[in-house]
Amino acid sequence: MYNVVKRLQSLDRHASLAILWGISLAAFAGVYLEPRISLGPGYHEFADQRTVAGIPRAFDVLSNALFGVVGIWGLLFLWGHRSRSSFAEEQERLPYVLFFTGVTLTGIGSAYYHLQPGDARLPWDLLPMTMSFMSLLAATIVERISLRAGLLFLPALVACGFASVVYWQLGAWQGHGDYRFYLFTQYFPAIAIGAIVVLFPPRYTRTYGLFLAFLFYALAKTSELWDHKIFSLGGIVSGHTLKHLSAGVACYCILRMVRLRRVTPLHNLASTSLEAASIGRTF
Repeated sequence: MYNVVKRLQSLDRHASLAILWGISLAAFAGVYLEPRISLGPGYHEFADQRTVAGIPRAFDVLSNALFGVVGIWGLLFLWGHRSRSSFAEEQERLPYVLFFTGVTLTGIGSAYYHLQPGDARLPWDLLPMTMSFMSLLAATIVERISLRAGLLFLPALVACGFASVVYWQLGAWQGHGDYRFYLFTQYFPAIAIGAIVVLFPPRYTRTYGLFLAFLFYALAKTSELWDHKIFSLGGIVSGHTLKHLSAGVACYCILRMVRLRRVTPLHNLASTSLEAASIGRTF
């Protein structure tokens, strides 16, 4: 596998970009051709309905605190002087500011939603998540492909994420909400980030943090699907609570990666600036 990745990363830059665009267009065409996806009647019926200290669905609500802790921790790190060695260019912080802002707001929005699950509150849960998904994709573009392109795509990607939730909400008000495009904004960044990591060489160490984050995110989605089955195993914890905790750990993996990484030996600060400028001209 290592040799395969090395060979792919040695491809001509234009070939790598063509492959990435092909994957992106195929993914979008696939979701566009897919029939409308509705939430289903049991979407808001979570397994763990226990009330603790007057808090309904307490474990699903309180488990969101991990998002808040990781999100605020990440923002404090980005604003501190210790983060200087984690970025070759000052502008590279911006996608991560949006990422950890989204993580923080996810903790608030998801807790608010789980207090009284329903279509009316669901957007407050979904909107900040799309900010995190899309800004992490933009961060990967910045670091692996082009500083200029990543920063240009950042607002467009975040806007597309917001639009997918608004599109579902407008349809839900009319009785035919379409969840397809939100699902696209949730899963496509993972696919695109994986493709970018394979096709383009790293400028930073600790890339395996992305892999760890992906594993915990996959565990979160699996736990979400098995919400009731997991809770039936003794009634201790539900799959949805485990989803929140696993996703929170995935976000921590991103934070740890950024805190501990350094510019790779082949890319010092000066060469990084020249590289970013030359790469930007190709877009």
